[in-house]
Amino acid sequence: MSKDLEISRLCDVYGSLLTEHKLEVVRSYYDYDLSLAEIAENIGVTRQAVLNTLKQAEKQLYSYETKLGIVARYDLLESKLGFVSSIAESDPKQAGQALNEIVADLRQREI
Repeated sequence: MSKDLEISRLCDVYGSLLTEHKLEVVRSYYDYDLSLAEIAENIGVTRQAVLNTLKQAEKQLYSYETKLGIVARYDLLESKLGFVSSIAESDPKQAGQALNEIVADLRQREI
């Protein structure tokens, strides 16, 4: 996964934990594809200040994911459900067993 998409996904999940300023910088850079200079001009700071804010926000987002793992658990669940979907018609019994395992994992909070 590209870093841009990864940061955007992390921001979707953890963005509300960032300050408004950091969130604006991250969204401007990753979601709206503005340059550092454009963001700096829009918010009235230096390009270096934007870069520093961006790096701090990225570090925070990665820290949240390391501690909470919500995006990783989502990806695992999505993968498991994709498998169930792919075998549902050809082997309903196996699909049912796989779904039961997913539910058990969710109850144990492994996903």
